[in-house]
Amino acid sequence: MLTTTATAATGAALDLEAIKGALQGLDELDPSQMLPQMDSIFSRILLVCRICVMLGPVLLLILGLCYLFLAPKEANYYFGYRCFYGMGSVNAWQFTQRMAGIILGSLGLILTIVMAVISMGFPSMDTGAMAWLTLKCLIWQAVLALLATAAINGLTMFWFNRKGELRRRPPKKN
Repeated sequence: MLTTTATAATGAALDLEAIKGALQGLDELDPSQMLPQMDSIFSRILLVCRICVMLGPVLLLILGLCYLFLAPKEANYYFGYRCFYGMGSVNAWQFTQRMAGIILGSLGLILTIVMAVISMGFPSMDTGAMAWLTLKCLIWQAVLALLATAAINGLTMFWFNRKGELRRRPPKKN
């Protein structure tokens, strides 16, 4: 029984007439017809680059608006911009949320406009230059987001101590 299945399998694999029949139309086959169209590949790369460039600024804008309008009134560990000096009191928390909303929201709005203008020039670029420009834009977005975070933390540290009390400034000398 084992030999008949092996014979049947090799017999079907060596059916030369069936192979010749399948290969008769190949002289008219154009290999370029089997490849995807370059326009569709380029449009996909263009779409991916535009999404990558626009995603960060839009997220910053949404986060800024959430911190500005939807932040809880009191400090918590679940939602809101949390930093060490901003968690000490209700005043420090509200100040931190307001600064995070203003700074991140305005940075997101500015970056959204700038990245939209930059991404409008993508169709005129070759694919390699477009990919490198996308990478540069992503690096700049990350650096600016880190600087914004440092600014929010620094402002909160400047105005409040670690207990959340407003720092007292010495009187100005005349």
